[in-house]
Amino acid sequence: MNEDPVVIRSETRALDALIQATIAQAEASTDQGSADRMLFLGNRHQSFPTAVVNDPVLEPVDKLVWMVIMLSVRETGGSTAFPGYEAIGKMVNVSSRSTIARAIAILRATRWLTLCARVRKTSGRFRGNVYALHDEPLPLADALHLDSDYMSFLAHSLGHGHARVRRVAQAVLDSIDEDIQIGQDVCAHDHPIEQRIQSTVAT
Repeated sequence: MNEDPVVIRSETRALDALIQATIAQAEASTDQGSADRMLFLGNRHQSFPTAVVNDPVLEPVDKLVWMVIMLSVRETGGSTAFPGYEAIGKMVNVSSRSTIARAIAILRATRWLTLCARVRKTSGRFRGNVYALHDEPLPLADALHLDSDYMSFLAHSLGHGHARVRRVAQAVLDSIDEDIQIGQDVCAHDHPIEQRIQSTVAT
């Protein structure tokens, strides 16, 4: 009895060719370091800014919270309800509400996230906040334009219940003060390309 020949998909053959080429490249490399290589074999998914991944101020949980918020925005086309602490916690595998609150405070202090407005009903009853998420830290002038309470928030954060929020807020204020002392216009706008070059050099 003849067995049917095994049919290998063209995609798999192409993948095998890529793997073999990668092996050959590693074997031929004159680099004395590790010859480890990596291939991503799945479908391409959501992308995230390199700057948020490389930001030395943000801790892993801060970056994950930023990514979860970004995913929520992308799924709805740019305008959506801000995800609640419980939803964020489930996606980043963090059960502590205080940890989520700390991450949001740090994202705001570092200007990855802006609190643009507090929404109230005509009766004055608080309804919620309007946030803006950014793909790179917002320039100070822009942050002050969108969030008139930003400097007050930083000052208030010096008394935050979590030491890390206090340290980040102090560092941001110190950075602003240092720029003022050397005569730099803290509200000057750097060209976006220059900002990205500086970010690349810093990393």
